[in-house]
Amino acid sequence: MSGKPRLTYLNGRGRMESIRWLLGAAGVEFEEVYLETKEQYEKLIKDGFLLFQQVPLVEIDGMKMVQTRAIMSYIAGKYNLYGKDLKERALIDMYVEGLSDLMQMILMFPFSPPDAKEKNLESIKERATNRYFPVFEKVLKQHGQDFLVGNKFSWADVQLMEAILAVEEKVPDVLSGFPQLQIPGNQARGNMSGKPKLHYFNGRGRMEPIRWLLAAAGVEFEESYLEKKEDLTKLQNDGSLLFQQVPMVEIDGMKLVQTRAIVNYISTKYNHYGKDMKERALIDMYVEGMFDLNELLMKYGYLPADQKEEYFSNMMDKAENRYFPAFEKVLKEHGKDFLVGNQLSRADVQLLEVILMAEEYKPDILAKFPLLQSFKARLSNIPTIKKFLQPGSQRKPRTTEEDIARAIKIFRS
Repeated sequence: MSGKPRLTYLNGRGRMESIRWLLGAAGVEFEEVYLETKEQYEKLIKDGFLLFQQVPLVEIDGMKMVQTRAIMSYIAGKYNLYGKDLKERALIDMYVEGLSDLMQMILMFPFSPPDAKEKNLESIKERATNRYFPVFEKVLKQHGQDFLVGNKFSWADVQLMEAILAVEEKVPDVLSGFPQLQIPGNQARGNMSGKPKLHYFNGRGRMEPIRWLLAAAGVEFEESYLEKKEDLTKLQNDGSLLFQQVPMVEIDGMKLVQTRAIVNYISTKYNHYGKDMKERALIDMYVEGMFDLNELLMKYGYLPADQKEEYFSNMMDKAENRYFPAFEKVLKEHGKDFLVGNQLSRADVQLLEVILMAEEYKPDILAKFPLLQSFKARLSNIPTIKKFLQPGSQRKPRTTEEDIARAIKIFRS
């Protein structure tokens, strides 16, 4: 395939800007198609260009890629901005995911109601100066190199620069207390051997996809449960949580945080991430769609009672009319037992997880999707997965109101 990458989005920053930054940093020329009308957007959906009915869309190497993180992972890998080995890639993922959290706040700021703008701006400043920028100041100081990872320019450096400039537009002196950030570097080491150790509360949450992946790979793991607020505070004070958040997984001498960074590392380490860059891009794209649906399902239990009925209807509509039709189509067109290639991948594992979660809310949700029904039966009989689905495994049961109350007590009190 030849030609410049072609970017389709509105004529503004939004979720495409980080992609522009990465292509620009790699010295890659690209073309842009701007969406000016609702009809243009609807035509893309009708023509089947948008797998999950969303932009950004990037046409590159014969693929029509959606989902910002999947696009950026592919670009970073293609243009050698993704580290020299698996460990460097895990660090880059972890740093980028932290920056994505900050960028999300900045991205949503213009959409704030006028009476909320001052408060939201203060929140951006507080998070930047007390959580995110101190982390990267520490990383650069400890690493002692010009760049965040290794001694080579990477995706993480590009994203950090973008985030710094975006915050400086709103808070010009935001770097005054961070001398290292006015240059872009390692990470605390954990135990170098033994089983992976998972730190989270005793429930599903954001750790469950990690449990699924380890189990599917046949990897035994240990868990350390947070029972009270003080357990979380201790991890934060010990410097074990780079962005002051769990999940945290100790593996191969690293203390990894950020769910996507963790599952990327695990799926690569245990050969569940495709055979080449193109397969990896497809896996990323499918998994990002699953994360969107998983987020909807996970959020439901935390809603006030008076919001649940409307939210449930929207959640099921998205599952039945956006996400599951997409994967039914993928299975039909691919004609194999698995979503990508002809081998079990992270995408298959996470699709089974999200199917089973959706069925807990609506048992007949797959009624219109015969290929997904067969997929579910097939995947459920893979020995490692079958074992994980048995009573007494480390798979967590459906989240209850008691689980939610416990999580709120640990994370929000």
